[in-house]
Amino acid sequence: MENKPFHTLKVGVFDSGLGGLTVLSELTKVSSGVKFFYLGDTARVPYGIRSDETIIKYSLECTRFLLKFEIDILVIACNTASAKATEVLKKEFPFLKIFEVITPAVEVVSSVAKRSVGIIGTPATVKSNIYLTRLKALNPSLEVFQKPTPLLVPLVEEGITDGKVAFEVLKYYLWEWKEKIDTLLLGCTHYPLLENSIKKLFPHWGIVNSAKPLAQKLKPLLNFGGKNEIRLYFTDKTAFLEDMVKRVSLKGEVKGVEIGNLL
Repeated sequence: MENKPFHTLKVGVFDSGLGGLTVLSELTKVSSGVKFFYLGDTARVPYGIRSDETIIKYSLECTRFLLKFEIDILVIACNTASAKATEVLKKEFPFLKIFEVITPAVEVVSSVAKRSVGIIGTPATVKSNIYLTRLKALNPSLEVFQKPTPLLVPLVEEGITDGKVAFEVLKYYLWEWKEKIDTLLLGCTHYPLLENSIKKLFPHWGIVNSAKPLAQKLKPLLNFGGKNEIRLYFTDKTAFLEDMVKRVSLKGEVKGVEIGNLL
């Protein structure tokens, strides 16, 4: 009997820019023998200030690009797209297993937060109230604060994740919560790159990075033995793209990086 060729699991990951690399990094840490295809829509970042219609349009375009690689799983590594486009993508592509970053993070926060939670995200994510609604549903006793922090994505995209400027912007947004909250939920996949700076300013807070709960949820699906293979695609070569790719630890062999008018 002729042996059928083993099908390597293919996972597509997309984000509005470079922030989703934090999700890709966590996924590669808990996987083996998986082919990852990452698309960062750096030409149109940020998504968080766009209309719902535009966010959905961009998300559909990113998904269609990744489908060219015959992916088995789609990971929406963008909180804004997760909040606004998940249901549309599931309806449009019913044959795909689709995972987003919001649900696993909510589950973790609802169990680890003691009294009060602060949520930071893009204007679109915060306006959707998706974190607030789901947290309250799981743990009604929690006091929940939320705030849009639109300057943080450009900071990360420009490589400014520590030092005086980063500290001042973080203090501008977060200082009023200093004694109000015990847990901070990073509701944008760019924000983990600011996590060390946040910890320096607010060492008593617990911080939940939405990439890690998602990776733990997917871990049972991602282990086949052998090396991961990673291909990176970006719609524009931004100033700090190469530096950001180097700063994010990817467990696997990066087979190629393609930059250009992909969509």
